[in-house]
Amino acid sequence: MRTSLVRTVFLATSLWWLVGSATAASFDCAKARRPIEKLICSNPELDAADTRMGEAFKRVNAGFPLKGFVLATQRVFLAGYSACMNDDTGKTVVAAEAVRRCVAVVRERTAELEALGQAKVYSSAVGTFTPDDLAILVYNADGRQRIRLWGNWMPDAYNPRPFPDGKLCDLDDELKPAKGGFKTASTDDAVLTISETAVQISEYIMCTPRNGIAAQVYRRVR
Repeated sequence: MRTSLVRTVFLATSLWWLVGSATAASFDCAKARRPIEKLICSNPELDAADTRMGEAFKRVNAGFPLKGFVLATQRVFLAGYSACMNDDTGKTVVAAEAVRRCVAVVRERTAELEALGQAKVYSSAVGTFTPDDLAILVYNADGRQRIRLWGNWMPDAYNPRPFPDGKLCDLDDELKPAKGGFKTASTDDAVLTISETAVQISEYIMCTPRNGIAAQVYRRVR
């Protein structure tokens, strides 16, 4: 149980990060206003899961070789965080069900952060990563080798708004051996040649009708 209504939390808990703050914020539960904030403050299980996610974010972000990448992924997560309070039709569910859903979502994000911390990292970024760049992560999960391609963000053509709104490539799939390298179920006929120094993509991969991934060589940054 928390002994004070005021605690210092990491990015993962503070929804105020969505407005662009770049440092940890103080989340005063006595001043919680948004439904997701109130839910976190009122339930010890969700509070604990959210805190663990914040700790994982802080640790992985601090040591990640591609500055700005982990923060960008967390901004996307936070933008959709409160959706765990709704069912598949968008209708708000009862509190107990919302807690169950939100705990599951937060634990999944925590595992995702841990995987980022262990991955081999490749990117088109030069210097600090921005969502316009592409990051490629090669990692193992449940004994299987996987690849995640994340980035190449573009604003919505009809309703342009700042990131994280817009169109983003986010493909995460198991690598399957193929002639010349690997393929995945998400990357069409593109062959992914993976070495210790680079990932080469043989042909353009469409993510959405608005954006995709160029056929080129992406250097390793870790």
